[in-house]
Amino acid sequence: MKQLDIFDTEYKSHNYTETSKSAFEKQKPKLKTKREQVYEFIKLKASTNFEISQELDLPLSSICARCRELQILDLVVDSGLRRKTPHGKTAIVWAKKN
Repeated sequence: MKQLDIFDTEYKSHNYTETSKSAFEKQKPKLKTKREQVYEFIKLKASTNFEISQELDLPLSSICARCRELQILDLVVDSGLRRKTPHGKTAIVWAKKN
C-alpha cells in the first residue's frame, strides 16, 4: 500500500469506471484543499468532525474522510476526549499529533 502524503492525492479513490475517474480528476484539487483546511483547523483547535464541519462550512461526510486521511498520514490522533454532538451522539476529538 502506498504511503499517503498530506499534499499527495495520487492514491486511488475511484472504482476505475470512466465516470468515476472523471469525477475524481475533477474533484482532486478540492480534496487536497479540504485536507489542508481540516489539518490547519485541527492544528489550531482540537475538534470533532461535526465542529470542523460547522466551522469550515463543509459537509460532514467530507470532514470524516479528510480526518481519516490525516489519521492514516499520522498527522492527527484521537485525543482520547469525547464531546456530544447536537444529535446526542458521542464524537472523537481529533488533535494534532505531537
